[in-house]
Amino acid sequence: MVDYPDHNAESLEAWQNNAEFWDEVQGDDGNYWQRVLVFPNTLELLEPLPTSLLEIACGNGSFARQLARQGVSVTATDGSEAQLERARQRTGRLNIKWMRIDATDRTALAALSGASGAPFGGVVCNMALMDIAEITPLFDMLPLALADQAPFVISVLHPVFRPGPEVKLFRERTETPDGRFLEESGVKITSYLNAGVHHGIAVKGQPSIQPYFDRTLTELFTTAFDRGWVLDGIREPSIIDGGDGDAEGRLSWDHLPDIPPVMVVRMRHRG
Repeated sequence: MVDYPDHNAESLEAWQNNAEFWDEVQGDDGNYWQRVLVFPNTLELLEPLPTSLLEIACGNGSFARQLARQGVSVTATDGSEAQLERARQRTGRLNIKWMRIDATDRTALAALSGASGAPFGGVVCNMALMDIAEITPLFDMLPLALADQAPFVISVLHPVFRPGPEVKLFRERTETPDGRFLEESGVKITSYLNAGVHHGIAVKGQPSIQPYFDRTLTELFTTAFDRGWVLDGIREPSIIDGGDGDAEGRLSWDHLPDIPPVMVVRMRHRG
C-alpha cells in the first residue's frame, strides 16, 4: 500500500502542534542532518540552480531561505499555518512566497501551475514524503506546475533503514580468538516489506507524536514511474565525522558511518 488517506488529518495536526518546538530545533539554517546530509546533496542534484523553485512541506523555511540567498525565487508551501508563520518571522526581505497547501489536495496542487506566473524550474520536498499520507497526488499534479524536464528532488529517511519497530540500532562486543575485544555497531532489520503506518517522534521532546508512512523502495519508485517520472540522480549520504554526538551516550546514527540514514533522489517527468 502506498497511500494512507485516513491518517492525513492526524499528520497535519501533529505538525501544527509541533511547529513552535520544531522551529526552535531547526533554527534559521536547519538541524545537523539537514545541514550535513540533506541540503548539500539536494543542492548538488538541483545544479544548475533554477531561477524559480517550488518547495513542498517547507517546515520553518530553512532550505527556502538558503535558496533565496542564492538568488532563487522560491514559492514555499506547507500544510501547517503555524509552521509558515514561524517561517515568515525568520524571512526578512528574502524573495520567498509562502503558501499553505495540503500536499494531498489535488485541487490545491493544480492551482500551483499559476502561482509564479510561469512554470517552476524545479521542485523539492525535503525529509517530508514519509510524513505525507498520500503521495500519488504529488506525482500526478506537479508536472502541471513544472517546466519541461525540471528536476524534482526528494529526500527521505532511507526506506531500507527507516526508523520504526522493525529497525533497531545495535552495538555488539565480541572477543576474538587472540583475546582482543571487538566492538561493532549496525542496524538490525527484522521486516522490510511489511511497510505501513507507525507512530514516533522526529526529535526528542516534541509535544506530539506523529504518524510515519513507511514505503518500500518499490512502492516509492513505482508510484513515480507509473506516472511518467524517471530517476536520474541518487545520493545515499551517511554521517562520517562523528556528528553531533549524544550527551546521554545513546547509540545513534553518528556511530554508523557505513550506513546511510537518508536517501536523496532526483526525478524528471517525461511529459
